[in-house]
Amino acid sequence: MDAKTNCMMEMDRLWSPEQSLPTRHVLREMVGFYGRAWGHGDLARRVRVVYNARLSTTLGRAIFQDMLIELNPRLLAEHPAELVPTLGHELAHLVVHLRYGRCSPHGREFKTLMRAVQLPAKATHNLPVKHLRRKRGKYLYLHRCCDCGTSFVARSVRRQYYCIACGPDMKWDIFRVPNSPAGQMLLDHLRNGK
Repeated sequence: MDAKTNCMMEMDRLWSPEQSLPTRHVLREMVGFYGRAWGHGDLARRVRVVYNARLSTTLGRAIFQDMLIELNPRLLAEHPAELVPTLGHELAHLVVHLRYGRCSPHGREFKTLMRAVQLPAKATHNLPVKHLRRKRGKYLYLHRCCDCGTSFVARSVRRQYYCIACGPDMKWDIFRVPNSPAGQMLLDHLRNGK
């Protein structure tokens, strides 16, 4: 039996993509498997793996200072086959950090670890994530001089600007409105002082 088959059989014994996402206990066993494969038998004791629902488009991330791996439960629930490679990928980052300190994130040391467990050493995924991106509200900011009423609109707050008529000691009244037709109507209303 080759190393790749052995690795896949061990992971299938612990968890398969047909099941719901693994529990903390199963994740710890998976970490232990990787640790043994890389000569770090104590890895399961040193590393903590958690699900972080605040992650939006990344499958996972490693936080070196805390020896922590965060996994994206929403994206992994949609693509469960990505869990094993993602966990291995993030663990490899932590092991490289433990062994070598600062070095290239996806360099030679990282690739060697990934080959040892028969996982691809790719740096990013190409899964559809557009539906997971958070939509940021776009706003306009009306800046109106408190003294003379001079105003201008910007896409961000510009406190460093000052009214030429009133000088650098003046203050702005700043109004935030959505960048939408309704927001434009509100801007016109605020500009006219009604």
